[in-house]
Amino acid sequence: MKKILSLALPLIISQLITMALVLTDVWMMSQLSVSALAAGGLGASVYSFVFIIASSCVGCVANLIAIAYGQRIARPVFGNQQIRFAIKGAVMLSFILTLALTFSFGYFPNLLLVANQPEPLIEPAMSYLNTLKWAMLPSLILLVLRGLTSALGSTRSIMVMSLSTVLLNIPLSYLFAFTFEQGLAGLGAGTALSSFLVMLGYGYWVFKRAEYRSFSPWLNIEEYSLSLLKPLLSLGIPIMIASLLEHGLIYGGTLMAGAISIAALALHQILIQCLSFTWNINFGFSQAAAILVGRDFGSSNFDGIKHTVKRSFFITTILSALLAGLFIAWPEVITVLFNLDTQLSILLISVLWVVALSFVVDAWQLLAINLLRGMKIVVGPTFVTAVGYWLFGLPAAWLLLHDHGLAGVWGGIGIGLGVSGVLLLVQLLCAIHKYRSIHSNANNPSYVS
Repeated sequence: MKKILSLALPLIISQLITMALVLTDVWMMSQLSVSALAAGGLGASVYSFVFIIASSCVGCVANLIAIAYGQRIARPVFGNQQIRFAIKGAVMLSFILTLALTFSFGYFPNLLLVANQPEPLIEPAMSYLNTLKWAMLPSLILLVLRGLTSALGSTRSIMVMSLSTVLLNIPLSYLFAFTFEQGLAGLGAGTALSSFLVMLGYGYWVFKRAEYRSFSPWLNIEEYSLSLLKPLLSLGIPIMIASLLEHGLIYGGTLMAGAISIAALALHQILIQCLSFTWNINFGFSQAAAILVGRDFGSSNFDGIKHTVKRSFFITTILSALLAGLFIAWPEVITVLFNLDTQLSILLISVLWVVALSFVVDAWQLLAINLLRGMKIVVGPTFVTAVGYWLFGLPAAWLLLHDHGLAGVWGGIGIGLGVSGVLLLVQLLCAIHKYRSIHSNANNPSYVS
């Protein structure tokens, strides 16, 4: 228990700090106007949907490094080589995906019109998006650095890095948005600039340290090859598809909320932040658990995997249930934080309990899919999420929308997360049993292949 918590707590704090960054942007949007909050949320949804394509492929570098960390226990030279290959491949992929995806933002105004989004919101949403998109490359490089330091155990540095980003972003975004009167475009510019500055600072700190210096991407240039992309893409593409399916569920709800009214869309962005709060806590914990599972997988320690799975599910279940109770008991904290008027406050309280009920199943599906990724199992979970999110979640949200409005949308989201969580948990238990049986048979002298 101590081992997983010591690794998880800095990552959880880092995720909450990142959440604070998003919340400050949403708060600044709310200070501009309700329509700015709705437009900014719409633009952020578009950016998140595109960024998840890149971050899923690049972010799996942490899983590859964790497995290589386990491999270098028995084969130090080979393990260190695999870490170098993973970092170089992730850096290459970051530049390639940034170049390709940045051009995609130009197509979104027409897509938003086709999606029946309020036309007055599209132009301000794109003004925010057109400055925010410059945060993509530094954010991806930070994912590579984070993957290296977390897999090798330096999670406290990630916490400091996240805090530095917030401390830079708040004054820069306020300066551009309010002092320079750039509005939503200024908020995007502040986020992009702070990400770039932190990338430079954190990169300098990481590679000046002895334990990371040999993994610097500018060393051993001859190792660069397009073949380095293959492990990342083979692991990352299924992760990307699963992530897009999940975001399709959440942001499909955004489109449904936008079809209800501007007020419902603005409130939907706040409810997403509520779910994101618990998601960030569980994601930080899931990252730590996946790192431990990856190390044990690389060293063929399947008893260690089993212990990590049991303890992590126990902790996330208790924690998520506690957070759900707190949100249901004190919804007025959220209404005050976002300066909601009486009408929006009443609507939020009527919907919040539906969102809170999905916290536990969301934690299950997030933890299970990350643990499976730590064992390099990614294709099966993608099919499971397709079933849960798109065959159950979105149709349920659409059906419930007509009678229950925004509460119905979130009811459907909860159903999708619940189905996925249960199916992923079953798949995880089956995978552990399978690998343990194979490992036991391989070590049995009477075993014949």
